[in-house]
Amino acid sequence: MSSILSFHPLVQKDLNEIIAHYESEATMEIAARFETEFRTAVASIKAQPRHFPYYLNQRHFRRCTIRHFPHLILYRETSETIRITVLKHVKRAPDYGLRRI
Repeated sequence: MSSILSFHPLVQKDLNEIIAHYESEATMEIAARFETEFRTAVASIKAQPRHFPYYLNQRHFRRCTIRHFPHLILYRETSETIRITVLKHVKRAPDYGLRRI
């Protein structure tokens, strides 16, 4: 089972944009809660990467829904790593970020 976790560089941009949105449209507390739930989801992915379903019934990406928020984390698992590739809103285009490696 993979234990090395890596992130595509644009995931940080995705995270920053979502947090900025919650800070401006909601409250700092909601933004902080989102970040906490994101970190919890990432820890769950690392602990049990095969627990989560495949995204759109294909075998390249798995998806983890962020609890209490309409966002998904998409990731790929190899024999050596778990690569978090996309953090996106559930209403975003289904193929958003899928070309990231």
